[in-house]
Amino acid sequence: MTKQDPQANRPPEAVVYQMLDGFKVTQALYAASMLSIFDVLHDKPLTAPELAAAVGAHAPSLLRLLRFLTSINILAEDDHQRFTATPLGDVLRSDHPRTMRPWAVMFGSPNFWRSWGDLLETVVTGEPAFNRIYGEGHFAYLSHNAADAAIFNAAMTRGTASSLPPILDAYDFSGFKKIVDVAGGHGAMLRGILERAPNAAGVLYEMPSVAAEAHQLRGSPVESRCEFISGDMFQSVPAGGDLYIMKQIIHDWNDEAAIQILKNVRQAIPSHGRLIVVDRIVKPSNQPDPAKSTDLMMLVMLTGRERTEAEFRDLYAAAGFNLTRTIPAGDFALIEGVPAG
Repeated sequence: MTKQDPQANRPPEAVVYQMLDGFKVTQALYAASMLSIFDVLHDKPLTAPELAAAVGAHAPSLLRLLRFLTSINILAEDDHQRFTATPLGDVLRSDHPRTMRPWAVMFGSPNFWRSWGDLLETVVTGEPAFNRIYGEGHFAYLSHNAADAAIFNAAMTRGTASSLPPILDAYDFSGFKKIVDVAGGHGAMLRGILERAPNAAGVLYEMPSVAAEAHQLRGSPVESRCEFISGDMFQSVPAGGDLYIMKQIIHDWNDEAAIQILKNVRQAIPSHGRLIVVDRIVKPSNQPDPAKSTDLMMLVMLTGRERTEAEFRDLYAAAGFNLTRTIPAGDFALIEGVPAG
């Protein structure tokens, strides 16, 4: 039986209106997450006045937000005007093992929201909206805005946690002796890899402020096999690894900057080493593709882009690598390369 398209019987204008209306959902989930509504409701159902007293909100206004959240199946209201979280709302709790709260807070936060509001000017000029609004690049901004940096790093760690199982299942890491995770954040991916590769040592290479918060590795069973090195990947990367891996790093940068990072890996890697870039690969047009959505994020927030396999092949060649294969892993791909020549 052919699967029915849920939009097939709806007028085109109704479908488009629903798309246009999506901004309300982002801000509603942001506001509710910032108020910790889902954490408070985890204990017991509450009425709007009770919840307002618990989170410090204006009860009549909060009621209107709660009612909206019931309309999108995030909350449910019972016959006593008490609200509780649905399974969708539960994943917005801060303590949920698969929490989406960091994403809700990041996507709704002013630095993201204002930047997306300037998409039109970015398409006209080619300049990232974030740079135009804040007068500096996103990563420079995060270096002196600790609260936003904490939100960003939490979202990245959560993203790695959700995408890690298919990555670990897609590739055999057990044969490597020293694995260098370049710009590896809080160390979630490196920890997962080292748990699969019990004879390997690992290096987390990050900026000092990020490496200091590498709670995924510090105190973990694999910490004794880890080395924490701080530095600038645009200047150099640690030598001596037989595997260099980067997850969602190359997509942050334009071709010139991406090639420089890869050239620094080429300088450090031995002739028998392997390079793996974990990123999305853009599919042809007219297909559902999360890479195309993320590509707009790169356009608005950074100077980077999502790339096709052919574009990755060109990047690798320019940096002195041969792209050997691409391995699907959930929404991502492991793009493997070896030193050329």
